[in-house]
Amino acid sequence: MKILVIDDDKVMLSVVSKKLKSKGHEVFCTNNGIESFRIIYEEKIDLIISDVMMPCISGFTLITMLKSFYFSNVPVILMSACKQEHVILNSHGVQSDSFFPKPIDFNLLFERIDACSKNEMQMA
Repeated sequence: MKILVIDDDKVMLSVVSKKLKSKGHEVFCTNNGIESFRIIYEEKIDLIISDVMMPCISGFTLITMLKSFYFSNVPVILMSACKQEHVILNSHGVQSDSFFPKPIDFNLLFERIDACSKNEMQMA
């Protein structure tokens, strides 16, 4: 599965990328939402994992644009260090397919990715 990871934290990008690659996924990374559109289009991405709080384009704005105008069939998993309830509710309000607080529970993330590959994505 081709997975795009978007996060302005380089350490988080590295950790998530290594974990996903260890499970056999082809992983693409960017630290901003603007670049993500080029990658999604050129690489025919199957799944997006995006941070919520980023400069230029937030994860909420990114997912709204994706689902409304461009790639509505690409599942999006949002992640955030912010554990406030309104962030989780907003992530569902903009049609994210799942939400993970940081630090990420990778076992649960892998379960969600497997479900996504079978078209059975469950909400968090």
